[in-house]
Amino acid sequence: MKKIDFTGTGTLFRLFLRRDRFLLPLWIFLPVILGLIVAATFSAMSGQGLEKVLYDFDKDSLISALLGPVMSFDLPGAIVWRGVSQITLVLGVGSLLTVVRHTRGDEETGRSELFRSYVIGRHANLTAVLMLTGMGNLAAGLLIALSIIFLGGPAGGSFLFGGTMAISGCFFAGIGALGVQLRENSGTARGIGLAALGAGLVMGILNNFGGGDTLLKWLTPMAWQRITQPFAGNSSWGLLYCAALAAVPAVIAYVLSARRDLGAGVFLARSGPPEAAPYFSGPLALAWRLQRRSFYGWLLGTVLYIAVFAAISPGLSAAGGMSDWLSNLGGTSWSDEVGLGNVFISISFYLISLFVAVYAMTAVLRLKKEESEGRAEMLVDKQVSRIRWMSSHLIIASLGSAALLVVIGIVGGLVYGGAAGNLSNEFWYIFVMSVSKIPPVWLLLAITALLYGLCPRITALGWGIWLSFSMLELAWEARIIDWSMMRISPFSYSHYTIDINNLPLLPLFGLLCLSVILTGAGLFGFRNRDVLTKA
Repeated sequence: MKKIDFTGTGTLFRLFLRRDRFLLPLWIFLPVILGLIVAATFSAMSGQGLEKVLYDFDKDSLISALLGPVMSFDLPGAIVWRGVSQITLVLGVGSLLTVVRHTRGDEETGRSELFRSYVIGRHANLTAVLMLTGMGNLAAGLLIALSIIFLGGPAGGSFLFGGTMAISGCFFAGIGALGVQLRENSGTARGIGLAALGAGLVMGILNNFGGGDTLLKWLTPMAWQRITQPFAGNSSWGLLYCAALAAVPAVIAYVLSARRDLGAGVFLARSGPPEAAPYFSGPLALAWRLQRRSFYGWLLGTVLYIAVFAAISPGLSAAGGMSDWLSNLGGTSWSDEVGLGNVFISISFYLISLFVAVYAMTAVLRLKKEESEGRAEMLVDKQVSRIRWMSSHLIIASLGSAALLVVIGIVGGLVYGGAAGNLSNEFWYIFVMSVSKIPPVWLLLAITALLYGLCPRITALGWGIWLSFSMLELAWEARIIDWSMMRISPFSYSHYTIDINNLPLLPLFGLLCLSVILTGAGLFGFRNRDVLTKA
């Protein structure tokens, strides 16, 4: 690398900062808000004796399997123990999406080519966006530390925890930069980053299940707090290890960026067949061809996820009891007649349904990508109606999301039933549990279709709605809101606290009907609005 390779980095940094002046504060302040929500939750429990509450959680087999052992039995320790996964996830998503947007996204839209028509070094773009995400993560880490100090936490542990979270975000920025170099498509780069996030979450839970001190804690940022140990010894040297590991994907990205052409990837795209197959003769076949790789990736990830947790769930039944907080969650004795293993697998399916909704929404947003790149205009200008073109992608998104839930229901039922030694009864219990998540997933799909059909520029609002539903769950668990407010979320109608035998079928049917109405409105809106063009 030469100095000339970084020419123009400062100019691009200021440009990216201006372009992200609204999005950057969002993923900087959201982790702080999550930490404060956790603090509010445990402060509300302080009347029972916070140390006693945390001790009960530490002895709860299910909670320990999900979150690992408590490291410090005070309010700062509670924030670290309960909030680290959510904070790391937010910083990771924000970092990798920012990197992909300003690198591969700009290459696809032609901005990078425009930049390089001026005096710009070949590493300037990548360096500027890594500086931007690094600054964002450091700002988030600093605010997290200051918020804990404000709540009474010691400065040393607070800044150590903030630094750990900042480095975790930088790690996923590097993963995003690495994914950009591998393939020529921004969707693939985002998929690589999200897959890394998912793998990190799974490894973090497996590390917790193993007692919190396994080899996995050295590999996943979701467990790096167990290396640095804020408020529980403050191992500052662990921060150096985390920083070194976080730099690895970024360094590899720099090396690979010098070995590829602008707009291309290290792995070249395969050339297509000279003639189309007989079945490749309509918009539906085209939509499937465009989305099948994404579907197969999600299928592999979700099946592995549920197979792991279905296999370990039955073993929790003999591991001990549940804490009073979990067994009386929401003010009900929902877990009295359910074994601990069933509680664990129920929560696992609830969490995976939230991510299947992400798949459904991204599948719908493929429409926006095709339109913004000018391919939709070519199709609807021919013998393909707008309704038919949009419907083809919606069919793939709806059937694909339903197929994911059906398949993981089958796999989870078989694995859980086999591990529990009661396949005939447990299989159908698990399968229905999974299938019941289809209506809420389809509602989010329909909301995304509505936003795209009416105005594609506001489709980001769909992610805000998804995040709101997730935040409602956290607020309800924290007893900040009651169940009546939680009913705003469609996922509450197939909640893990509801016994499968008592599912509210009428509201679930109502969600399906609402999905049809919203999807129809989105189709009507697309038919009557202008199609975006690259010009």
